[in-house]
Amino acid sequence: MVEIITQCSHNDFEQFIFDLKHAECEGCEIISIDITDITEEITEIFSDFKIIESTATEAVSIIPPDLATCDKCLEELYSKDNRRYQNPFISCMSCGPRYTIMGVLPYDRDNTTMEDFPMCKECNAEYISPESRRFHAQTISCYDCGPYLILKEYNRDENDLLDSSRCSNKKIRNHPVKLNKLYKKIPMDRYNQHQAHIYKNRKRFKRAVDIINSGGIIAVKGIGGYHFVCSPFMEETVQNLRKLKGREEKPFAVMFGSVDSIREYCEVSSQEKMLLETKARPIVLLYSKNEKMAHSTYKGSIYCGAFLPYTPLQTMLLKECGPLIMTSGNISDQPIIREDSIMLALDNPLLNGVLYNKRRIIRSVDDSVAKIIDDKAQLIRRSRGYVPYPVFLPESNKNLKIFAAGGDLKAAFCLFNRGSAVVSQYFGDLEESSILEEYKKSVDDLAGLLKITPDLAVCDLHPNYFSTRFAESLNKPVIYVQHHHAHIASVMAEHNLKEKVIGIAFDGTGYGTDGNIWGSEFMICQGADFERKAHLKYIPMLGGDQSMKDAKKTATCFLAGSGLEQYIKDDRSAIIKAALKNQVNTVLTSSMGRLFDAVSSILGILDENHYEGECAAYLEKEALLAEKGKAVPEKMSFDIVRNDDMIEIDPAPVLEALCRRQEGRGDEPVTSIRQSLALGFHYALAEVIVGVCQILREEHNLNSVAFSGGVFQNSVLTNRLIKLLRENGFMVYYNIAVPPNDGSISLGQTYVGIMKSDEN
Repeated sequence: MVEIITQCSHNDFEQFIFDLKHAECEGCEIISIDITDITEEITEIFSDFKIIESTATEAVSIIPPDLATCDKCLEELYSKDNRRYQNPFISCMSCGPRYTIMGVLPYDRDNTTMEDFPMCKECNAEYISPESRRFHAQTISCYDCGPYLILKEYNRDENDLLDSSRCSNKKIRNHPVKLNKLYKKIPMDRYNQHQAHIYKNRKRFKRAVDIINSGGIIAVKGIGGYHFVCSPFMEETVQNLRKLKGREEKPFAVMFGSVDSIREYCEVSSQEKMLLETKARPIVLLYSKNEKMAHSTYKGSIYCGAFLPYTPLQTMLLKECGPLIMTSGNISDQPIIREDSIMLALDNPLLNGVLYNKRRIIRSVDDSVAKIIDDKAQLIRRSRGYVPYPVFLPESNKNLKIFAAGGDLKAAFCLFNRGSAVVSQYFGDLEESSILEEYKKSVDDLAGLLKITPDLAVCDLHPNYFSTRFAESLNKPVIYVQHHHAHIASVMAEHNLKEKVIGIAFDGTGYGTDGNIWGSEFMICQGADFERKAHLKYIPMLGGDQSMKDAKKTATCFLAGSGLEQYIKDDRSAIIKAALKNQVNTVLTSSMGRLFDAVSSILGILDENHYEGECAAYLEKEALLAEKGKAVPEKMSFDIVRNDDMIEIDPAPVLEALCRRQEGRGDEPVTSIRQSLALGFHYALAEVIVGVCQILREEHNLNSVAFSGGVFQNSVLTNRLIKLLRENGFMVYYNIAVPPNDGSISLGQTYVGIMKSDEN
């Protein structure tokens, strides 16, 4: 944190703030500016500019995230006269790993894993020179310092691999890299050693390129862990990657060398281009406009998860191989692998090699995922490049340090101190024991890094959540926050909403205060309090959490619960209806996520979720294709029913319209009518949301709407909803800095924890 005291005219101050916000500054980034007038009497008149020495403090302000390779380093990477020419670890003050290699603070080389690589004389000279771009660049390195590339190749004779003991001077002198002006003053033995490192790096790199280009799969060590890397154009190769990861259907992210390269395969708006090129280099969800790649790469998804390289090695691989699948190096539902020994021990004939180095990774951080919504960048998965940047919240009046556990799906915890809420990286599903262990270790790790010992724990209301049990095990006072309230509170936290708001939380599941499964909640929220005012009509659902996968069974439950049994097309309908009638293994749910699954099945799009949200994603695809084709959405509407003090949204009229139109389509093409119905469903849902908001506005004199939840990852619904709400005079707020899915839960819990503790 930097504190600046100024004495000047108002106009000069405004100009100074403008310059501060818009200045290009290498090696730093302004995250937040707080301005406070000094009210006490000033006795000193400042006549010049002065920087005073830093003062010691136990408080930690901001820990730097990992940054993509800067343009100047990329220029040096391909400059033949530069001593770091084609060095896959080139970096400077403005780029390179930070968070993933930092053991403790302060961020000095001795406190990072770069301590394993003593600086050579030339690097040290740059490191201590204020005029150098690498002045106190903790990741500074070169061919003499290391780290170096190592290739472990499978299914080959180990003697084919080059190691330093077999690197003869004859081979080095015959290499095309010549003794140039940079090395004329270097002794020959040093020069030979230097050339040996260059030769080995390039030999191993070239072999890795050959494996990829011939259809192989290699594991490549990155900043926050390993990636599995292969060509996205070879069907058999991509299928082998799916077998290796155990990932049947979910689309793979593809890394491209440039935005122009991405444009060959995807539509890229100006906002999406800016997002792709940010320092964080997230995976950006883009509309895929062709099928040039292997079908197994996208698996029929309308979106391509595209991103640009953020390490020198990735840049070099893309230059030689073209676009590459660059997916997390893990077996599905397991943590991303960061330790060399674990990756090297992975015994699978489908993995052809491991390209790695000996720079240790202290903490695993997956790639972030984002998209453009409402012309703004919205995070879908908050990880590398964004973590551990804080979200700034109101300070607790009691200066409490808070741990918020988050949820069990898309798990991320939060640590709060003095107005700074640090939301952790994405972990995955805590039901997997290895992920839960990684989550627990990371809580201790980040708390130690931030020097936070929590005074208070906040967690989900669900008694069986692993995150809840972990929070309870900390022996701290615990505050329980209802899941959907936390969703809305996360938006209130991001936008500093202090007044009452109409909150909307739509997702797949959340434990309600009445013991039922919620998932489509309208609430009046302020501070730590909420009142539930509306929801989707309760539907008896068979099978509990298992219904999340079986969309056809979900559709049968919705149709039976809506009095539309004549439209059920499920061979198990008799058993399902009997179970519902006798309340055998049934739950009541208001889940909007399950309604999307039901509609997907009714329209014949998809009957099963192979991964979370798959049916909803393919329903969105049909609606988006209809929008892009300027199809007329089928007109349909939900009923709004008053039930005592509660408003209920009845889906029966929409479900009946979908079923009737499906059966009575005549000679119309199935695809065309399906797309129009899918779009009509999205539009009808947006309209009923606005209708409920209008009722709540009239009854409670409110005009601000905050919405969150996994359902609002759907771009068709979200864009339509924002448009209609604004047309009807509402102020609209939604998640940006944290995802709308359960990755936002811990931030919302933190916000409620601050408000509750300050009330008491």
